[in-house]
Amino acid sequence: MRLVLLLLALLAALSLSGAEQSEARFEKFMDRSRKIFETNHMVVDLQLSSYDNKIPPAECHYDRYPGKVERIRLPDGGTFARKQGGKWLESEDWGESGKPVKSARSNQLNVFAGYAVIPLKSKGESRDKSQGATVVRLIDQHTEKEGDEELVFETGREHQTNVNYPTYTFLRYKNADPDDAVLYKFSGPIYSQGGTKVQLDARYGYLVAVKMDVNVVTPPPTSSPQSSVAPSISASPSAKQH
Repeated sequence: MRLVLLLLALLAALSLSGAEQSEARFEKFMDRSRKIFETNHMVVDLQLSSYDNKIPPAECHYDRYPGKVERIRLPDGGTFARKQGGKWLESEDWGESGKPVKSARSNQLNVFAGYAVIPLKSKGESRDKSQGATVVRLIDQHTEKEGDEELVFETGREHQTNVNYPTYTFLRYKNADPDDAVLYKFSGPIYSQGGTKVQLDARYGYLVAVKMDVNVVTPPPTSSPQSSVAPSISASPSAKQH
């Protein structure tokens, strides 16, 4: 009996140690990702879908030059930009000129911009206290054909149920240092301030300014998302996750 108890205690200790190591790596990767996206041109392709079908699926391509300008491109061809401290304009030149948008469109663009940065803010907050504390687990780690490595962390719970928990995928390029991983994908449920639960899937990237002769150039992205329907959401999202 004593041997069994000792084994159980050992297994529990090993499990706790593994969880602590996973969370330490997760926090390190998240901190590095925040710093990169705060200082470089961030690009995000995001998709939203509701669980009750009350909100139609939606997607957009989001750009952000830190401290300068944001841009959102919708599948129907609409392009909008907002300079820091300014208002959204329908603009093809990154907010240098354009037509002011109506209130409903402005609210929609605010929602998109809010959802784009939610995964960077925190691990989220749970509303179901019966599942215990949030626990970060490394659920997958594999190397792609090109030699790049993907690490997938789940922000689950102490007493998990069979539900969808947020996952964060980090990308580490071939031959990079062990800690040189950056957020690449996010997938999971998000709650708006109005209490609406939506599924958020986002893919992240960043563009680094490079010197060409004496000029510094950051090429604007040219990719556009697939066709979809923009959502009708008026409330700004909060950083609350499942």
